[in-house]
Amino acid sequence: MDDSSDDENRSLDEFQSLHVGTPLLHSPNLSVKLDCNVFFKMENIQPSGSVKMRGIGNFCYRTVQTRGTEVQFVCGSGMNTVLAVSYCSRQLGTEALIVVPKTTHDRICDTIRNDGSKLIIYGDDWSASETHARKLVRRNGIYVPSSDHAHLWQGYSTIVHEIKTQLHDTPPAAIICPVGGGGLLNGVIMGLQEVEWKEVPVIAVETHGSNSFQSSVVAGKVVSVPKTSTIASSLAAKSVSSKSLELSLAHPVVPFAVSDAMAADAVRLFAGTWG
Repeated sequence: MDDSSDDENRSLDEFQSLHVGTPLLHSPNLSVKLDCNVFFKMENIQPSGSVKMRGIGNFCYRTVQTRGTEVQFVCGSGMNTVLAVSYCSRQLGTEALIVVPKTTHDRICDTIRNDGSKLIIYGDDWSASETHARKLVRRNGIYVPSSDHAHLWQGYSTIVHEIKTQLHDTPPAAIICPVGGGGLLNGVIMGLQEVEWKEVPVIAVETHGSNSFQSSVVAGKVVSVPKTSTIASSLAAKSVSSKSLELSLAHPVVPFAVSDAMAADAVRLFAGTWG
């Protein structure tokens, strides 16, 4: 009997959940102001710093499960995405090739290098970086998308399962979800379906200048934004995944777009509450 396979599987199992469970914190100030109980799911404490850890972690783990560690993850799909890919690559013992635009802060570049990833600085924006990164995929290379893959959605769905436990099986009146490429939105809707919270609406929030989901819902088909223009760079996707539109027809979803000023005010309010 070959015991090595058991050892390898046991090692991989340790990393099956690369993300961490996060607190669901009650906000007294907002609860009083809005006359309802408001909770924050604190995804900012994920190892990579954002909720992307859930989706990217599941994608990378599943890839290593089927392909082994002799793969190279390649990514240039936005700051939160590349940070998650770089972290997961280190944890899983794989190579990673990360492409970021010239405007990327030195602190982000240092974090990626410290993970052991190969870093290439290319282009003036994330669109140029992603296009270049996709050209660099070679044999054993896997391009990691930011939002459009079933393994990503499966990873994001875990957030709802956690919320269900944290709320002691009491469904919330609504879940507010930011939308960029639609990966998190897809996962949240799928999670709600899985836990039988099929009547809980999702308020899908975008900023003006990158509201491709709202435009797609209105048009009844996937609509691309010719050029994104928003300070919320992590939401700056030109188009939403087709799965998002499909799921919005099977679950109550309310598209909602806000201005950059409103988004900035929300950040200040959050910082004032928890800073």
